[in-house]
Amino acid sequence: MISPFREKLRKALLAFFGILFFLFLFGPFYWMVATSMMTEQEMLSVPPKLFPSEPTLQNYGIILGIGDAETLKEARNRAPAVFEIRPALINSMMIGVLVAIANLLIATPAAYAFARLRFNFSLSLLMIYIATRMVPPIMLVVPMFLIVRTVGLIDTPLALIITYTVFTVPFSIWLLQSYFRSMPAELEDAALIDGCSRWQSVRHVLLPLAVPGLTCVAILSFMGSWSEFLFAVVFTKTTASRTLPVVAASFVDTSSIQFDYVMTAGVITALPPFLLALIFQRFIVGGLSAGAVKG
Repeated sequence: MISPFREKLRKALLAFFGILFFLFLFGPFYWMVATSMMTEQEMLSVPPKLFPSEPTLQNYGIILGIGDAETLKEARNRAPAVFEIRPALINSMMIGVLVAIANLLIATPAAYAFARLRFNFSLSLLMIYIATRMVPPIMLVVPMFLIVRTVGLIDTPLALIITYTVFTVPFSIWLLQSYFRSMPAELEDAALIDGCSRWQSVRHVLLPLAVPGLTCVAILSFMGSWSEFLFAVVFTKTTASRTLPVVAASFVDTSSIQFDYVMTAGVITALPPFLLALIFQRFIVGGLSAGAVKG
């Protein structure tokens, strides 16, 4: 039997390490948010301040092109790339949404085939798909750059959409086929007996029940393309196609670091994935755990 002292010590240690882990995870994010709401003078003050004395959204207004002309002109002189954030935000949003849609259109029928149809080497083919995720992206940058340049897609959003789709589809197929396998096939058989075609049974029976898995695939695909940096910085050159992580990194150069704009751009970059994970966490957990305990 555990003594009362040891029980209290165990709870105290658990609370201590829990708080420490929380600070480790959310401390940098809090510092980024707090710094983005400070003026440049307050941000560079010594000793550093943990809380902004007069919180301001001026940095967000500047990055989004909102504010008086004098303030925007001064910001342009300090960091010319600051006015590339808004088009980069649009590019990242467009690319992420289209990659998510492409994953759903490609992975759903492929996963259904793996889950419901019986054909030779299906397991081997599925293993090959998921094994492609083990290849480090840095190994593929040069050959993919040569391919993209050959077909004339350098500095276009389409190059990133195709690249991100290629990298995210294998995992989407793996996740969805596991989700489809966890759903009883008798529901589709009953629909077929009632006169539905294979397509009608999938459309009216399977897909409505698979909404959590489809949502999980869409969100994970969006997140993967939203935060990707390596291919974005290699394949893009101008504001017309550069994404948010690339533009945010451009605030750091060899001569200076615009900390206020870096922190503000960091908050804008981190906010959409954070909100998606917070709002749809039930679907994400359900999609990732589908089939995990199926006997």
